[in-house]
Amino acid sequence: MPKAITALIVLATLCLPGLAQNPVRGKLYTKTVGETVHAVVELRVESGWHIYHDDIGPEAIGQPTKVELSGGGLTFGGIKFPEPERHEQLGLGTWANIHHGKVLLRASAPLVGDADPMGVRAEVVGLVCEDEGVCIPFEFPLKARAGKDEYFTDLAIEDSEDSEDSEGGEEGLLGLILLAIGGGIFALLMPCTYPMIPITISFFTKQAITRDGKVLPLSLTYGAGIVLIFILIGLAAAPVIIPFATHPVTNLVIGLLFLFFALVLFGFINLTPPQSMMQVASKASMKGGYAGVFLMGVTLVVTSFTCTAPFVGSLLGSAATGGSADVMRIVVGMGVFGLTMATPFVFLSLLPGKMQAIPQAGVWMNTLKVFLGFVEVAASLKFFSNADIVWKWELLSREAFLLLWVLIFLAAAIYLLRGALGKGDERPAAPKQAFVGVAVLALAGYSAYGLPGNELDNIMTAILPNYSSPKLLSAFGGEVVVERHAIVKDDYELALSHAEEEEKLVLLNFTGFT
Repeated sequence: MPKAITALIVLATLCLPGLAQNPVRGKLYTKTVGETVHAVVELRVESGWHIYHDDIGPEAIGQPTKVELSGGGLTFGGIKFPEPERHEQLGLGTWANIHHGKVLLRASAPLVGDADPMGVRAEVVGLVCEDEGVCIPFEFPLKARAGKDEYFTDLAIEDSEDSEDSEGGEEGLLGLILLAIGGGIFALLMPCTYPMIPITISFFTKQAITRDGKVLPLSLTYGAGIVLIFILIGLAAAPVIIPFATHPVTNLVIGLLFLFFALVLFGFINLTPPQSMMQVASKASMKGGYAGVFLMGVTLVVTSFTCTAPFVGSLLGSAATGGSADVMRIVVGMGVFGLTMATPFVFLSLLPGKMQAIPQAGVWMNTLKVFLGFVEVAASLKFFSNADIVWKWELLSREAFLLLWVLIFLAAAIYLLRGALGKGDERPAAPKQAFVGVAVLALAGYSAYGLPGNELDNIMTAILPNYSSPKLLSAFGGEVVVERHAIVKDDYELALSHAEEEEKLVLLNFTGFT
């Protein structure tokens, strides 16, 4: 029998009715050890049945077991599975990684001040199969309970879990670094930084004359001062952001800040520092020596404030995730952002004659500003969505979110393409701008593709709200799933009576939000 046909027969068993109880059950245990919260998901698989490893094998037929931990104000690292068994899939010519009996899945999270380990929830999804028979999908929620001591006595568990956390942390830190570099590059392209170019050239030309051209120490001090100032800005804001990073009010405030910065980039609001501050910084930068060159860095930060503020606000919002490592993340993020900002000016201070290599100001700078304004508006929806979910407003469903993204990115694409074709300002076509416009238009189309309920990639799925609006879903041609089971809220006895009448089991759902 061909492998494909056999695989279809195996997967068709997912629809077999008549089994009153799933062969796999689970429990969730949590325990705090020092500054770490450990979680153990205990899955018990009936004899003669098996579940699949999270990595089932290169050609295996089956479904990986997935566990998602959330709630309690904690951010868990990756789920660690025990060593799997190798199972030959007869008739398919393949093998799969599986588990029998009791399976313990482990994860850990750094302890934060307002964390509630007993508020942790787990969502377990997978496929349980007879060793030589049918398969049944399973999906069930778990509520945390006090940990079994024997599950937390092995100190090696902590080491392995810390390793998992560090891997997840490295991935998150890499994303933060890339965000900081990108924000720094965009800020450098903004018009607010251009006044510092002649100031830098003039200052270091004078210093080179008085020091016989030996300005490298001063240039490095200049760059270090810029980096240090941005780090200090981040640390000053960190005590305000960190304790409330996961709170819906914080998400609402950050969302409003994104909208405010978008209006700044659109040009509707002119964000300028006080003239008195500018004058003080400018006079201070006229001093010579190391103190003067450090104050030159202050001048750069002050004069570029109107363009760097949107990126700094976005960066701080991304760095503060509620974990105990937030201070380190903010220092790294702001340090990389400052280093990106400082590097070109350090080179300018060393090579005054290269000033002509800097791109000349023009329409392209304003185009970039306005485009980034659209991006800021789109990003604000994620923070509004976080508050919407926790407070149960149900104003920003998956479909509403995607519809707004379609409109935002469609408007951004039209703006870019219109400018690239020379409309409005009558400038020649810009191929690069047209390419970006087409890419943004494709993103709008991809968002529209998800409106009828089509499955999107993992990144987009993580960004989108986790609930749908039946009316909007139906309006866009999606299929509205009708509940097949009665739902009783906050009345356990009534639920039991319904279950007895219909000869069904009772599922208790303890709902968590954050």
